[in-house]
Amino acid sequence: MQELEEKINVALLSFIDFLYAVVFGLIVSELFDEVFLVTNKTFLEKITIFLLALGVFYFLMWDWLHGRLLTLKNPYKYYRRFFIELVVAFCGYGAALQVTKGSVLFLVYIILILLLGAVWAHWTIREYPDSADKVELEHIRLYQPFQVIIGLVSAAYWYFFVGQKLTVLSACAFLIFEWLFVLQYEFLLERPSGITAGPGVPFMNKRRIDKFRDYMLIFIRFFMRR
Repeated sequence: MQELEEKINVALLSFIDFLYAVVFGLIVSELFDEVFLVTNKTFLEKITIFLLALGVFYFLMWDWLHGRLLTLKNPYKYYRRFFIELVVAFCGYGAALQVTKGSVLFLVYIILILLLGAVWAHWTIREYPDSADKVELEHIRLYQPFQVIIGLVSAAYWYFFVGQKLTVLSACAFLIFEWLFVLQYEFLLERPSGITAGPGVPFMNKRRIDKFRDYMLIFIRFFMRR
């Protein structure tokens, strides 16, 4: 029975990986069709779409890799998490499609991915209450809904006060926000070295993050003593 479950897990993971490969391929295809091969967009519009697509591509890749690492260490026991990952993959394509249109609605799909990720982490904890990854799973379950609130406020502000169309400035703001999101995620977790640690934070290696964490702990202890 255990051998059969392992084979089923391999098949399910292969299907999810194939679906993500299709999503990533569609992102690249849409990027070429809507940016590099069109002549009816200005240079600034093309730069905006390119920056947003770059940010969304990295976010989806980062999310998929961390999800895959957690699933390999905590295999499926039921089909709940598998179907959640299917919906996440479709949301990823929805985000990419809105980005190529330069629409702020891509944030709605990012929000859904974060929310579904929290649900996914909840069911992983239910299936593996003594998992070695429980700290990271609890982090996903507790912090990603908080990020959803920030995303909803940002999306509403952009939609009603800035407009649906995005600019280079707003694209840069999204990239900075995404970088900070990944930084806080990695900052609150003790990561092993090597490939099992995941893709990490752009432009910051594990050593710098560990030093930053140590300095912050010293500051917090000093502040608490006062």
